[in-house]
Amino acid sequence: MKQKKVIFRDAEIIEFCRATHDTNEIHDPVFMATLGKRVIVPGMFALTQTVSLSAGFLKNHANSLKVLFNSLLSSGDFVTLCTSSPEENPSEVRLSAINCKDTLTSNDEYTRLSVNETEFKADHKGKLFKLPVTPQQVESFSRLIRSEDSDVAHFLFAVAYASQALLRGINEPGTEVEKEIDEMINKNTAISPFYHTLEIRIPTPFPVFNPLGELDYFVHYDREKYWKLYGAYVRCEYRGKLIFLAHYKLVGIADRIILRMAKEIKHHQSA
Repeated sequence: MKQKKVIFRDAEIIEFCRATHDTNEIHDPVFMATLGKRVIVPGMFALTQTVSLSAGFLKNHANSLKVLFNSLLSSGDFVTLCTSSPEENPSEVRLSAINCKDTLTSNDEYTRLSVNETEFKADHKGKLFKLPVTPQQVESFSRLIRSEDSDVAHFLFAVAYASQALLRGINEPGTEVEKEIDEMINKNTAISPFYHTLEIRIPTPFPVFNPLGELDYFVHYDREKYWKLYGAYVRCEYRGKLIFLAHYKLVGIADRIILRMAKEIKHHQSA
């Protein structure tokens, strides 16, 4: 088992959002302070720091990363990031980010790196979004997730940055499903997108690249449940090289519910 205790502070959250171009107000200390709430930690910030603890397994063995975002973390809390390999399944590493509970685990499912032999179906090429990448973004991201392996940091940056391609697909709708999601998210100011689960398939050998210039994301949305649950397939490439394939499950959650889960500033205990 590997573990470390961290505090997600406002300044680092702001920098992470700047590096990944995340403009969601729930990560903005000024906005959240007007509501008497602490900043919500980006799910990708906690996830990528946790994954980096098992960089060797990711780089040399895993071909699958399955992620469950079950609850929210607030800035200022101590969080224990840990990885463990179950004795009954050495081809798997469990990932956890624990405050009062594990934000990456539910009652019957948990986040894991694994060697997965099942076929990953991603038949749709999707709409292409080219996202520019600067050296400052990559350097800032790598430092914030405290990665000691630049290859792993570059891969995880591509994973975190995919959220912007997904939002572009919603904000620039073309298909009927994309227009439906746009209507739910952008035309209804009381609803926000929440990526409940995602599965990423990693090519073999592990993709080694330096994502400067731009990353290519091919995005395709489909509907699983009208006005409630949607799937998104993403193919990420860099200069024609496959970096990963991913399937996201997107749900719309009322802002009042998200803000209810954010902790109040008066309960903030700084280390």
